[in-house]
Amino acid sequence: RDLQKISAMLQSPDGMRRCAAAMVLTELAPQDAAVVKALGESLANASQLLTRYVLEAFEAIGTRAVVPYVLPLLNAAEVETKLRAVGILARAGGDVLPLIEKQFAQATPQQRLVLADVLARIHSSAALTIILDMLFDSDFELVKEVCQAVRRHIADATPKQREALHKTLTQFMVSTRVKENDRVLTSCLLLVGYIGAPEARKVLLQFATPKHLGYIRRNALLGLKGLEITGPASAQTIKALLPYLNEEDPIIAQHALDIIERLPQTATGKDAPWRKLLQNPHAPVRAFAAQRLAAPDDAGTNKLLLDLLAHEDPQVSDIAAGALAHHDGATKLLLDTLAKERDAQRAWRLVKILKPHGPSIDKKLLQKFADLAGKDLAAGQPRYEALLYLLRNTDPKIADAVLLAAGQKFQKTKQWPKAIECYRQLANSESFDNEIRYDLSLCNLKQSPKDLSPHLRSEDHALRGFQGLLANKPFKLLDRLQKETALDAPDFCYLGFHFAEQPGPDDAAFGRALLDHLAKKWPKSPEAKSAKNKLKLAPAK
Repeated sequence: RDLQKISAMLQSPDGMRRCAAAMVLTELAPQDAAVVKALGESLANASQLLTRYVLEAFEAIGTRAVVPYVLPLLNAAEVETKLRAVGILARAGGDVLPLIEKQFAQATPQQRLVLADVLARIHSSAALTIILDMLFDSDFELVKEVCQAVRRHIADATPKQREALHKTLTQFMVSTRVKENDRVLTSCLLLVGYIGAPEARKVLLQFATPKHLGYIRRNALLGLKGLEITGPASAQTIKALLPYLNEEDPIIAQHALDIIERLPQTATGKDAPWRKLLQNPHAPVRAFAAQRLAAPDDAGTNKLLLDLLAHEDPQVSDIAAGALAHHDGATKLLLDTLAKERDAQRAWRLVKILKPHGPSIDKKLLQKFADLAGKDLAAGQPRYEALLYLLRNTDPKIADAVLLAAGQKFQKTKQWPKAIECYRQLANSESFDNEIRYDLSLCNLKQSPKDLSPHLRSEDHALRGFQGLLANKPFKLLDRLQKETALDAPDFCYLGFHFAEQPGPDDAAFGRALLDHLAKKWPKSPEAKSAKNKLKLAPAK
């Protein structure tokens, strides 16, 4: 009697009383046909809020009797209402199938998609059979959405349900209708992969063989992508798919590669198959083979990687370089190779790979490369730059010592440009001091065009260097220059004229001292006459 009173409230003109009645029935969840009927009939003129509460009551009651009232809501405009209706129908199970089949006859394509989503949630052979019949539809977009519905909801299926669905599907695939329709067969192959029963792998591998047409093979491989393959099946799958990596069809090769990439690296114990793939016609396959081969840090692998640095495929070469840079066991091999390498470009490649190995390189071994760099520098061999790069990134002081020694040798033999280049490379190092600054300025002076034009003198590196040394009082620049055997009358004339014209008293005095030294040491030279004239015009203050 109470239930009757509550049910009667569902027809009240007061919307709030109707909602309250539905909420109470949700809590009571009575298994009463009259209550279900009253709730269903209230949907005819229900607001969106009342519809929500009625559907909540149907969910709580959970009997097949609610299905006729819920089925029309699959066409509701509100997404929330439609989704809740789908859920209620799916929980009704196989009992709802006859009603859904009746709906298909007059359903629009959009309505059929909703019905397919309901069927995909049920996970029964009967529901799958209805779905499979939809694969023959001429609307290919509808077929794709039906397959995606199975993919979305298959995760909720139990292993036993998956096996049953797989059995239904494979029986369907061998039917005459399917054998005569490749488009349906390709959709079935995707569904085999989505359902993912234990036997799916074998079925899909059978359809991936070259005896089948290309689009059938591609869908079989797509189905394989979704399977979880473990244990001995991994090695078996790799063995079956390896030949496909060499096929001309890049899509088949890529699908096969995508599957192999996901399988454990221990699935095959030998690296021979991967070595063969280094010459594969497809770049992604070559790169994958290089990555597989590069994984272990052992002598054999590192030797192979060293050879792969010269591979014609830049990606393979880069993978090999990256692996060698991080293989601790490759340090000695790389250093030995660098010591023998005469080509500057290849030497640069090696020293960049060796950069991360710097902390582990022995100091005594570094001295060997310092000697090589010094010899190359003296001989003008471009490899020295790569060797200096290695030394700088390992022990900068050793690199500085090489440059300093080379610069001093070039200076001694009056090879001024080479000496300048060595000293300049030290300019930003911790080793750069006043002695090196002096030598660099001296070499710059010997190379200077010695043009007395003010704008050219302002850009002269020699004058800038001596200016800095003159400002450093402890450094006896005048004494050093007066004793310098490499300087001649034109050098002193240029320096003297420049500093004698500077506004600072110290600079001017320094310039006059240089001109006076010039006049005394080379009294008969043309520069001496110019120096004397300059001294008369610019007497000491």
